[in-house]
Amino acid sequence: MYYWVLNYPCDKIYSGTNQKLFVLQEHDSSECSYLSVDLTNHEDLPVEKALLHIFKSDNFNEYTIVINSNGYHPVQISNIPFYPGKTLKLCIDMIPVSMCLYNMQSVEDMEHVQDDIRDKTFTLGLDSPKGSLATLYAEKFAEEVITLSNGKIKIEVFTDAALGNDRQMLSTIISEGSPNFIIQTTAHQVNLVPELSILDMPMVYNDINKLRNTMDNEYFYQKINNIYSNAGYKLLGMADEQFREMTSNLEIQDIEQFGGIKIRTIQNPNHIKFWQLLGAIVIPLPVGEIHSSLLRGYIDAQENPYGNIAAFEFYDAQDYVINTNHLPHFLPLITTNDIFNSLNEQEKKVIEEAAKNATAYARIKADERLEDVKQTLIDNGMDIVDLPERTRQDMVKFAAMPVYDSIRTLVNDDEIIDFYMEMSK
Repeated sequence: MYYWVLNYPCDKIYSGTNQKLFVLQEHDSSECSYLSVDLTNHEDLPVEKALLHIFKSDNFNEYTIVINSNGYHPVQISNIPFYPGKTLKLCIDMIPVSMCLYNMQSVEDMEHVQDDIRDKTFTLGLDSPKGSLATLYAEKFAEEVITLSNGKIKIEVFTDAALGNDRQMLSTIISEGSPNFIIQTTAHQVNLVPELSILDMPMVYNDINKLRNTMDNEYFYQKINNIYSNAGYKLLGMADEQFREMTSNLEIQDIEQFGGIKIRTIQNPNHIKFWQLLGAIVIPLPVGEIHSSLLRGYIDAQENPYGNIAAFEFYDAQDYVINTNHLPHFLPLITTNDIFNSLNEQEKKVIEEAAKNATAYARIKADERLEDVKQTLIDNGMDIVDLPERTRQDMVKFAAMPVYDSIRTLVNDDEIIDFYMEMSK
């Protein structure tokens, strides 16, 4: 984020997220006044260079000035003539770039430069381990970005919480802009974005194709996108690792068998309430502490998608995978509105197209890997157990439905909740 000082007689300043609007007072039209801009960064240090673009809008008295800046040395853009009797409104945007020149160009040239893809390097953070589906998703996104940008934009992928755990990254991407992109399950995001609790509604979907059809529905996807946007995030893609399942040393067949089991869940109030209503003793833990806690007997069970069960080698301490299919395991690829809006139009297209391609790839890989992962678990001594339908119905009645009521309050949008549930039928 960059800031600037405008020196102009009698100017009025209106602040926006990434824009300031300056309304110039009318003077005698024969008089020529001058715009003078001092540029500084967020540490109040002056910037080195700037590329000034002036665009004429459809309205005769409106101009847009785009100032690209980089560096920390003093510069003043001055002696730009404006005739206030004719030019009444200026929109000034700051767009940081890696390299730029101090120059004024024609409108046609400026539009071409504005659309150029610039050399950039971004970071993408994950809490997930190498080899996980989330990591494959991230690596495919990075690969697509570098291909579509002809090598100009690079994404450095950091796995295993190298840039912080899920909660930390979700906070720092807003407060510090770091990392620049995140892939993580939505379950970690509801504490900061409670409206995403709609995706925590347990036992709604048991068919992955119906679930994906819902997520790809234009109306529903836009609703979810708006939820992210209102919180300052930009949703780029929504992959999944199918459903979350329970692992245990007890072969579960009846709802009564959940009673008293010490189970690790994600630190998410909706997840916790669901398991508590089943009678389980909930012990939220970071994912990195699950394996050792199972081995020590601190917990009896845990829940994760198949890929994570294998990646974290929970078969060392668990005998059964119980196919509860209690919740989808969504994997959104997100950045922030500020980061995304700092890109020019061509760069945005690269990021969006790369995310679209990577999302489709991740879904295919999730399906392709499922049977192999199951076989890995079986080969390492685990049995896979399907729940009886009567037990699933009991789980809906006694545990899921009370959670639906509390989630309706959090989301505060009955229309989208009803749509989500109706699409599951």
